[in-house]
Amino acid sequence: MISRTVIIGLGRRGHEVLDRMSSAQRAATVVIDTDLAVAALGTYHGARPVIGNGADVAALRDADVPRATRVIVTVADDVVALRILSAVRWINEQAVLVVALHETQWEEVARYLGADHVVAHKAPSELVTCDDGGLRLVDRAVRWSEIGQYLVECAPAVLAAVRGDAHRWRDQEEPHVLRAGDRVLEVACAQENT
Repeated sequence: MISRTVIIGLGRRGHEVLDRMSSAQRAATVVIDTDLAVAALGTYHGARPVIGNGADVAALRDADVPRATRVIVTVADDVVALRILSAVRWINEQAVLVVALHETQWEEVARYLGADHVVAHKAPSELVTCDDGGLRLVDRAVRWSEIGQYLVECAPAVLAAVRGDAHRWRDQEEPHVLRAGDRVLEVACAQENT
């Protein structure tokens, strides 16, 4: 089963998420952006674009957020991201809600508003710590300490496991236990060497 994903804000981080998705996942993805040209880039990736403000309930409904299984917020302004979180959680209580913030001072508020995963600039070590705020997705081998763990038990920066050609996202219904030979997709700082 392919999860329905909505990405709000198609900047660099939003593009990185789209680039790592399979074509089937991108086909089940909607991108929302206020900029017509940026939103149209979603079509290039195979996603459906919606032009609008992610804090506007009408735009969220146009993007089918009430039925989404995962919503990823990657806008440039943290206060706007918090408004979006509030609106998304109001119309969808079940979706896994991920937000990328630029300042750690908003992390507690984001969690209060319903974010399941927060990736913050200069965040604590269990998240991603970046001096310049630049994030990227890293495809790496599963670590010895992760073998035998459920994917949802890994650090919040671990988004998916890859076994063969299959991607298992941490929010999928059926649990996924990591094995030797698996690879994981993890959010990391753009300047880090892995």
